[in-house]
Amino acid sequence: MSGDQGLAYFATDTLDIVYRDQGPRDGTVVVLLHGWPDDASTWEHVKGRLNEAGLRTIVPTLRGFGATRFRNDASPRTGNSAIHAMDVVALLDGLEIDRFMVAGHDWGSNIAEALAVGWPERVERLAMLSTPPRLGGMANPPFEQTQLQWYHWFMATARGAEAVRADRRGFAHLHWVNWSPPGWFDEATFARVARSFDNPDWVDVTLHSYRSRWDEAAPDPGSAWLEEKVKAAQTLSLPTLYLHGDADGVNPPSTTEDVPSKFAGPFAAVTLASVGHFPQRENPEAVVRHLLTLFTGDPAALTDTTDRSLTMKKAAPYAAGIAAIGLIAAAAAGVAHAQGRSAQLTQVAQFDHQATGVAVTEDGRRFVNFPRWTDDAPISVAEVMKDGSLRPYPDAKWNSWRNARANELPVGDYFVCVQSIVPDGHGNLWVLDPGAPGNEKILEGAPKLVRIDLSSNTVTKTILVPGDVALQGTYLNDIRFSPDGKTGYITDSGTRGAIIVVDLESGKSHRALDGHASTQIDKTVKVTLDGKPLVRPDGRQPAFAADGIAISKDGKTLYYQALTGKTLYSIDTAKLRSDVSETDRSAAVKTVAQTHVADGLWMSKAGVLYLTSPTDYAIKRLNGASVETVLTDRRLRWPDTFSEGRDGTMYVTASHIQDTNWFTPGAPPSIKTQLFSFTPAK
Repeated sequence: MSGDQGLAYFATDTLDIVYRDQGPRDGTVVVLLHGWPDDASTWEHVKGRLNEAGLRTIVPTLRGFGATRFRNDASPRTGNSAIHAMDVVALLDGLEIDRFMVAGHDWGSNIAEALAVGWPERVERLAMLSTPPRLGGMANPPFEQTQLQWYHWFMATARGAEAVRADRRGFAHLHWVNWSPPGWFDEATFARVARSFDNPDWVDVTLHSYRSRWDEAAPDPGSAWLEEKVKAAQTLSLPTLYLHGDADGVNPPSTTEDVPSKFAGPFAAVTLASVGHFPQRENPEAVVRHLLTLFTGDPAALTDTTDRSLTMKKAAPYAAGIAAIGLIAAAAAGVAHAQGRSAQLTQVAQFDHQATGVAVTEDGRRFVNFPRWTDDAPISVAEVMKDGSLRPYPDAKWNSWRNARANELPVGDYFVCVQSIVPDGHGNLWVLDPGAPGNEKILEGAPKLVRIDLSSNTVTKTILVPGDVALQGTYLNDIRFSPDGKTGYITDSGTRGAIIVVDLESGKSHRALDGHASTQIDKTVKVTLDGKPLVRPDGRQPAFAADGIAISKDGKTLYYQALTGKTLYSIDTAKLRSDVSETDRSAAVKTVAQTHVADGLWMSKAGVLYLTSPTDYAIKRLNGASVETVLTDRRLRWPDTFSEGRDGTMYVTASHIQDTNWFTPGAPPSIKTQLFSFTPAK
């Protein structure tokens, strides 16, 4: 076992659970639950692809299967769904995993459902395969369905139970044969899986599972509360995907008719053509594709569909010559497109709170910041350590302000709502704090710039932005520095857009292009994602004025754009001095290009201007007077802010603005976000 990567044991009060924990340590956790008669290897061709997509997979072996064992001979050998769900929670608690997504097949489907009912604050997204939910309780099935489920009633009898004990492998093999189209498995595979049924408790757990669901046995006493909660629940509201084979021999398509009514949130039912009861074994490529849509995509984009990829695969050997090659190539390209991933993009870290800004220093140190938009983030500025952990920066004290203590702590001495962090190229990291938690009212005295010396990790200067510059309604968004490090240029993305110019030596600041058309929102722009408008529950669209900002390498030209806009502008930085009239400034504004909704801008060391494109999950760059795509990746859920490493590697945050409770009613206050990197093409 020492050579089996990811295999581990965990002791709960009741069980020694065998599980596999694979994928990036900082990846979003996906729990994969197997069914009956099957084992954890059912996910063998799925979990690796999820890991490649940046997801961390936890795959436990259920009680009664494989090497998972009861720790006490006196423990009841129960197998109802709720007690399995409690086993999973005990394992995740031991691994210190709070929030997770889950996919379950067969038994695992109902275990996953019980997790979502019992711990709704922890389960983020749900995939159920081959077995419908039991929300609201289980009614007696029609006679036709009863006939297909004959083994349920068989095991409820003493003689049936005796027969299963006498030939457990023969009993299980019959279901593999009957539940899916002929030829779907080979006997060597079944023999490997059947070793899991040699567990001494497999029969008892199996018998109890089926008897308890029809009230022929009581559920495990410790789980009765959860069984009742599942029966009482009528619907679930979390994003859910239901996958079902149209050739399922035990749960045919007729059993799925009521499934959509059980889910009040984003939901899709996917029918897999020519697939039986074991889709993750029969067509793992399709299952991976649809799971990635759920786990890494936009839940609002979930769509009912019939997937015929297995039918196409079976037909391919009979196609002729070039036509066959073209069909296979097109199908492969379609799979890659559906997954929406770019090989250029690498996940660097994942966070439990909303990150917006990133800064990478000349010596390779990486920093991120967390604004207090929808939650009271425990850290405002952090250094991302090599192991992915976060260290409050420059220290815990500066990061100790909380919304709940707003009246106790002086806002000028703490980070209140940090929006951006940028190194100045002169050994300092500057922290831009708009001082407006929730992107709402400015707290008096809170808007500021804080300079941190990177060599000593200490604050060396604080520049307060006064009330006649940071007006009520102002939101200090991002900053760039002149090459000599003496001047800072800040975008105001608030109610009245502007460029705020700061003399970093004297601390004096002034507003420029205040109210000018180039710094305001474009009222003709409608922010859409996947063809749908992005709106708050009250109908408001995102309305952010001057946001993205970049400066030329010689410091003579400043580029900027309103987020709710489609035009990139520039101005000679000499025209932003305090002694220049607004009339002269206005005359100096130039239109650089017609673009798109863009959040972050960055002028690279190579002199290329990059733009994020949140509405199509893309990174783009300026090419003359037009914009071209660098990469597109569905993991870039609202690409936000750039930074650049010494070697030219680009870093970008995905701040998931569309997933916040601003735009997704019912979303938790805290959301997971990521930091990615990519190497630009030469």
